[in-house]
Amino acid sequence: MSKKLIPLAMSVLLGVTLVSCSANSKEDNVTKVSANVDEANSDQLSNQNLVADHSEVCPSTEKSKTIDMKDMEFTYFKYEDHICGTLEVKLDVNKDWSTKGSGWFAAGFGSKTMKGSNMFIFVPKTLDLKDTQYNVFSNIGGSVGPTLALDTKPRAETINLLSSSLGKVEFALYPNIIDGLGSTTKIDMIFSHSKAGIDKFGPGHIAVYDRKTLQL
Repeated sequence: MSKKLIPLAMSVLLGVTLVSCSANSKEDNVTKVSANVDEANSDQLSNQNLVADHSEVCPSTEKSKTIDMKDMEFTYFKYEDHICGTLEVKLDVNKDWSTKGSGWFAAGFGSKTMKGSNMFIFVPKTLDLKDTQYNVFSNIGGSVGPTLALDTKPRAETINLLSSSLGKVEFALYPNIIDGLGSTTKIDMIFSHSKAGIDKFGPGHIAVYDRKTLQL
């Protein structure tokens, strides 16, 4: 081969290689962008489904009632076979919850006082102020505190947590599955909460409100 042709052949070969690499790179980028779009669409669909499920379980068009307390509030209504409830600790009263993080708070069904009450306790998973998520525990109140292990979970299909934020949870409770709550139209209630910055459930509430009543 002529010495003059060798550089020319090398240039052509190099050009083909560069074009091939560029094409592969573009294909990789297109694949990555497509994957990102699919993932975003999947996340968006998931969020839409969550909202749709929430609105189907507890429609916002239903008329609710409110139990107002000094530093807590419980809003509720009966829908089909369940009770839709929004329980919150008033952050304008408990200001340290906004700086130290959530404590636990609870609603008890079926008794005028702590003793014998079916308690559902909402305990923060972390003390994250911006995205507070809760674990739900259950217990039966006794004369001096809980009668079951502190990490007892609710029986399956008894309660569904629909949404949460700092000091506030929305849930659906199915009374037909809970002993003593079945077909009644009046339920005795008790509410309580701990101090701020507590991410483990244990005896030691700083506020308790007993002898409250749900009128269904």
